[in-house]
Amino acid sequence: MTALSPSASTTRPAAPPAAPALARAAADVWRFRELLALLVLRDLKVRYKRSVLGMIWTLLNPLLQMVVYTLVFSTILRIGVPDYPLFVLCGLLPWSLLAVGTTGASTALVGNQSLIRKVAVPQAVYPLAVVGSKLADALLSIPALALLAFATGRPPGASWAWLPLALACAAAFTAGLALLLSSATVFFRDLRHLVELLFQVWFYVTPVFYPASFLEQLPVPALRAVLAANPAAPIVRLFQESVYEGRSPAASTVAFAMLAALVSLAVGGAVFTRCEHGHIHHL
Repeated sequence: MTALSPSASTTRPAAPPAAPALARAAADVWRFRELLALLVLRDLKVRYKRSVLGMIWTLLNPLLQMVVYTLVFSTILRIGVPDYPLFVLCGLLPWSLLAVGTTGASTALVGNQSLIRKVAVPQAVYPLAVVGSKLADALLSIPALALLAFATGRPPGASWAWLPLALACAAAFTAGLALLLSSATVFFRDLRHLVELLFQVWFYVTPVFYPASFLEQLPVPALRAVLAANPAAPIVRLFQESVYEGRSPAASTVAFAMLAALVSLAVGGAVFTRCEHGHIHHL
């Protein structure tokens, strides 16, 4: 840590007392952005250290999942979605960022407790570094998505310009959940196991491997209403509409995706900031 630039020094200047706590926390994280970048690089290096294929696994993981889902749902169950490999990969990219990023970040504070005790940096950098690492994976998967789009006869067009917004919404939504669950896991260690189970359930009620129209056809109105409130659905749809369907996303899809991301980030950031000083007593 001593090799960091002045922006990553261990001295934290007093924040203006009138500034909201959340804004101060965001400013602190921004001030330590170089440390955040170093933690992201450390995670990537550790994950692929001594691996024969290295970063290629970043591309192979979603592609292998795509092959499995295509075999099960398109070939065996005949779900009836044209160019199914591209459809399911459009859903898997944001879902992998959300699920892997959140579950990995949920133990970020517990796993870095020795650093937290010794180095005075904003604790939020640890869960956010995990999310940053998974975002890097998603960015590295975009070329594979483009190649598949060409192969299926749906080449990238103007609608792909929505991808940066889609990735930003997915990353912000994941960051909010990561902050919330990493803080809660410090106080309730069983939460890490519960989170993994909940994400399995969440995956099946999110239109990742089936069209969103399937949910609209459910015969139970109450169930349709509950599933329509799924905040991950508009984020996944943002990818599907701009890449698979090759059109600008509907205004409602964009609005709900941005709303989900902002609410997640605000709630997660507020809870984390409020509980941050109590973490050290439970680590």
